Amino acid sequence: MTAGSSDRARVPFALVGVVLLLGSVAYANTLALSGPVGGTAAASETLERAESSARPAVRAAATAAAREAAMNPVIEPADTPVGRSLNRTDPFRDALKLRIHGSVARALSTTRVDDGRTVATASLPAVDSTADLHEAKRRIRVRSVDDGTAMTVTVRNVTLTARNDGGVVATERTSYVVTVAVPVLAMHERTRRYERRLNASPLEGPGLGRQLTWRLTAVAQARGLAQYGGAPVQNVLANRHVELSTNAAALREQRAAFGRADPEGRAGVLGATARVGMTDLVGPATRQGPVWTETVLSAASAGGSGSDDGIPHPANSSTDAQIAVGVNHTADVAFAGFIDSKMGRQIDRAYRAEVTRTARVTSSDRGRRPPPSPPGPNVTLLDERRDSMTTVLGRTGAATKAPREYLDTTVAVQVTHTAVRTWRTPAGIETTRVHWRDDHEVRIRIEAAHLPPAAAPDRNVSPAFVRGGALDGPNLADVRGEALGRLAGSNTIEQLARSAVHGRDDTTTVTLSGDRPAELDEWVYADVAFLREEIRNVTVTVDREAVAAGDANAPAALVAEIRERRSSLVSPPSSYDGVADNARVAARAAYVDRVLARLDQRAGGVSDRNDEFRQVLDGSGVPLAGNLDDVASVTADRLTPEPRPVGGRLAGPVVLTPDTEPSYLTVTAVEGSRLDGVEDGSRVYPLAARNTNVFTVPSGDAADAVTETVFSEGETASLRTGGLALIRANRTLDARQNRTLRRQRDELATAVAGSMSRVRARANQVLEAEGGGRLSASDRGMVLREADAEFAGTGARAVAATNGTYADAVARAAGRRSRMTPNERDRLALRLRIATTNVAKSSNVAVDRSLTNETVGTERRVARELVREAVAAGTDRAARRIRDRYANETVGPVVAGLPVAPVPGYWYATVNVWGVEVRGYYPRFTVEARTGPPDGTGSVLRYVRDGDAVRFDADGDGEPELVGRNERVSFRTETVVLVAVPTGAGGVGDVDGNADERSAGWPCPDDGVSGCDVAT
Repeated sequence: MTAGSSDRARVPFALVGVVLLLGSVAYANTLALSGPVGGTAAASETLERAESSARPAVRAAATAAAREAAMNPVIEPADTPVGRSLNRTDPFRDALKLRIHGSVARALSTTRVDDGRTVATASLPAVDSTADLHEAKRRIRVRSVDDGTAMTVTVRNVTLTARNDGGVVATERTSYVVTVAVPVLAMHERTRRYERRLNASPLEGPGLGRQLTWRLTAVAQARGLAQYGGAPVQNVLANRHVELSTNAAALREQRAAFGRADPEGRAGVLGATARVGMTDLVGPATRQGPVWTETVLSAASAGGSGSDDGIPHPANSSTDAQIAVGVNHTADVAFAGFIDSKMGRQIDRAYRAEVTRTARVTSSDRGRRPPPSPPGPNVTLLDERRDSMTTVLGRTGAATKAPREYLDTTVAVQVTHTAVRTWRTPAGIETTRVHWRDDHEVRIRIEAAHLPPAAAPDRNVSPAFVRGGALDGPNLADVRGEALGRLAGSNTIEQLARSAVHGRDDTTTVTLSGDRPAELDEWVYADVAFLREEIRNVTVTVDREAVAAGDANAPAALVAEIRERRSSLVSPPSSYDGVADNARVAARAAYVDRVLARLDQRAGGVSDRNDEFRQVLDGSGVPLAGNLDDVASVTADRLTPEPRPVGGRLAGPVVLTPDTEPSYLTVTAVEGSRLDGVEDGSRVYPLAARNTNVFTVPSGDAADAVTETVFSEGETASLRTGGLALIRANRTLDARQNRTLRRQRDELATAVAGSMSRVRARANQVLEAEGGGRLSASDRGMVLREADAEFAGTGARAVAATNGTYADAVARAAGRRSRMTPNERDRLALRLRIATTNVAKSSNVAVDRSLTNETVGTERRVARELVREAVAAGTDRAARRIRDRYANETVGPVVAGLPVAPVPGYWYATVNVWGVEVRGYYPRFTVEARTGPPDGTGSVLRYVRDGDAVRFDADGDGEPELVGRNERVSFRTETVVLVAVPTGAGGVGDVDGNADERSAGWPCPDDGVSGCDVAT
């Protein structure tokens, strides 16, 4: 029998003391009385002595009941009369009240004060029915003191009875209030708090779910990045990691609930941490079940000082890491469209001038028309006819030398008026004539103003209408001649002056273009091409958790970044150095705007992709799939300190220490011989775990559900996937010959080579179109062969074709075989990158999916054989062989994951998702507290949760009734783990062929008796 069992079988020492105390009180009182005392006064005195004598009995009985309640707490009421009388929300307190009631009733039954004639007793009402049970609970009140480290017990309706010669002579009712320093309430409440935290999901606040989320995310992110970097990680997140993280998190929750954790549990976690670290290097621990269990439990039983800080934390983990996302390929695509249409337009707009001609009368000296003067008496004016004659007398001023003023002249204009009057006189009809004159001055001006392109920031342009400035170009100087020719011809000035004096002012505006310098286009191209490279390297960082949760939009962040930096990217001077400089800046601004437009399109695509991603997860059964963004955010408070329980004051400091069996919960079997209360020869699984990887293979169903919306791959895999599979197959065949893998490799190589031939054909077309006739057919063939030689095999060329490096190799080879200007080489490389990348990512160049997956599957099996052999050879040799196998890895393995890419060519990250569920229980969970004097002479109180039935005498008939069950501490929680890695390599995911990993005890822990009822 164990120590715990023997403790439960002993008669509590305090109860023995109560019996001795009561016996001595009765004996002393009997000796003290010299003779019979009668009357009411004597009975009252006897009752008072009885009340005082019963108080220590009540305190001792409450203490004993509290200790028994700790050893056998009622967690689940039984379907019995006593069990049904308990409050199902918190049956423990009701059961404690019934225990106290029964214990006090028994103690009072032995309380007796006898003065020789009058006998006083104390009692509680009998419990004979279910109604009596409810009344018994109401008589007892229990109130927590000092955070549960002590409790105040109130016992109501105690009847004191005085009898004389067998007859009742007096009765009283009283209540007792006692405080006992037994921390049973703290033990129970903090165990409940611990169990609640163990069952909390990540979204319900601090607890196991939240702890698992950030711990497993740290593990998976670190291992995912290692896999991305080329390490031989087959299973990014395994149940060994879930097991270790669950135990470490459970210990932290013990500290949060009790103030300290099980020392043996800390030792077990430390041992498991070392073991898991080694396992991650050399092989899967879950295949060594018995050995693994023995290792961690032996470490636990060895114990250790293990301070609270001894529980491993993935401090400074990769969960804080960001993914850098650049503009990259968008800069090329935007630039290609810009040089095809907008660059020349921006340059033309910079060389425009608005020329305005005005003609206005500036002064007039008008003559006075003579009044009618009759030629004699008796004359009547019959008619008056006027005529005018306009004469240009001359002009002053001419074409000016001011750059913007082409003409400023004043024209003198004389208008001679003649009035012919007809009179009737006595002598007949007579005609007279009179003359007068108006003198006018008309000012005629022709001025020019630069009409800059709207894209360029508004700045002064100097010089503008004379030669000079950047490129020492003509600027708008040649606009003068055209403007004068069109607006100030030989007869034009006189006509404008004549019209002006007759009230017809003139304002005429024309837009004229100046001649561009011959070298302007190439100069602007080179400048914007330099800006293109600067913009290509603009990056933003996004949280990995947000990317993996489908809550990030990197292109939208890039749009915001470029808009914020737009002024520095366009980089306008304070004053333009001539019109050419204005054209250059206008082109830069227009290009930046085109990049922004392309990024806006990408942002919309990412938003659509995120929606598809969430829809797939919603249908995949992944825990908390609808709350990915909330789950991703819980890692921010992973190390928030928890308040420690307050120590008791009434009984001095009270230290609660959990003692769990087993101290480390394993997903492998534990022999019953190791556990108290479990039958020898049986085996139990204290922890069950399941983790499911959603996007498991390059062309997995879940990934296709997302990518087909964007890529429409159908039954094909991308050229990049085929190339990566070919690289891996070749590398593995170099280490181990396998007939099946070689056959599949050869078939895949043929398919990839056929697809690459289309990429080469497109590159040849670009060479012919952009080479300016300088590359013959044979030259182009040689260029392509030289580019092919830069890559080690068909697989590497296929991957290079999808990321632009193959196009760069072709451009370099073409540059060596023909004389090209720097701009021509840049333009060729640009066209090649866009053309080859587009065709490489098109459905016409895709590879048969089944062929790719067959090759990948076989390669993985062969690779696992190599790893197992390396492990069997010993740790040092294993590490060397694995390192040699993955040496000089430039492309990475073919793994899994979902590309974050709205359209081909814009892949900036790979994400994967694991759904994790854990269920566990402690066959025996004990909380210990030392009570009594601080010198260590006190006793140890134990609160035990071991699943036993709980029986005690609740009705005082001497027979214990089934009251309920002492349920084990069990838990069940789930979470989702999100991992994101940068673009490139092979992504991230489990590639060991076990996407749905379940421990041996799944779907729930099995204690060999109650099965799934334990934790569900």
